[in-house]
Amino acid sequence: MSQGRQPWRTPPHNAERQLQYGRGMAFGRDRNSEPPVAVVDWRGVHTFSIDIVERETGPQRKRPVLGPNAVRVPRREGQDRVKAPCAFFRSGVVGVRDVGRVLYEDREARQVLCAIEECDAEGDERRYSVRDGRGQEVGVIRRVPPARKLLRHTWRIQQAGHAEIVGRNKWAAIAPKEVAARAAGKFLGGLVESAMSLGHDDGQVKERTLLWLAGEEQVMQSVGQEFQIKARWLDRRLAFAVATFADR
Repeated sequence: MSQGRQPWRTPPHNAERQLQYGRGMAFGRDRNSEPPVAVVDWRGVHTFSIDIVERETGPQRKRPVLGPNAVRVPRREGQDRVKAPCAFFRSGVVGVRDVGRVLYEDREARQVLCAIEECDAEGDERRYSVRDGRGQEVGVIRRVPPARKLLRHTWRIQQAGHAEIVGRNKWAAIAPKEVAARAAGKFLGGLVESAMSLGHDDGQVKERTLLWLAGEEQVMQSVGQEFQIKARWLDRRLAFAVATFADR
C-alpha cells in the first residue's frame, strides 16, 4: 500500500440514514420499547454471524426485535437470548446479500473497523485486501478456482506471521483413516450425504460446513453463516470479511 492512502471516511448523511433504520419497526413492534443491545468488543469474539435479529423470541417475546445489519454474537441477558452487535454495515439488507464491503465499529457508521477492496485479478483467482480504518492492510482473502470442474472453489486467508488459512470441506479435511472408521459405523449415511450432495432436491443449497485450517491447526469452523473462531491469533476482521462473501 502506498503511504499516501487516505483513511476511510463516512459521509454524515449515511450515518444519519443508519440511525433512522436502527429506530425502525420490528415486525410491527416499536424497537424503542426495548433498549438496543449493547455493542461488544470485536477483538474477543469467538462465535458470530451476520444478522439483523437483535433480540430473539422467548417466553416474554413472541416476535424478534430487529436492529441494524451487523456482525452479531449470541449472548444471554437474563432469560433473553440476544445477538449483540460488534461491527455494523450501513446496509439494512437481511443477512449477507449486498451487505457492502465496509464494516464500522459504531451504530452511527462513523468509525471504520475494516474495508474490503478487490485487487487486480490473477487469471480466474479473485483477491481481496482487508484494510483497517487508516488504510493499513490487515490481510488478504483469495478465492481460488477449482482444479477440476466437479470441485468447488476454495477460500484462503493470508495473515502476516502465520501460515495461509484454507477453507476446506469438513469431510475432505478428515484424515483417510478416520473417514474409513466413520464409514464403518453409524455415520455412514451422513458422511455420504455430506460428501456427495451439493443441494436439496428442491434446489436449495445445503449449508456447507468448512474447516479453516492453517497447516494442521483448525483456526475456524463455519456452518452456513455461523462462524466459530478457535485460534486466538486470528485477526477477527479477516473472519468478518470472509463472512460477507455468500458463495462459500
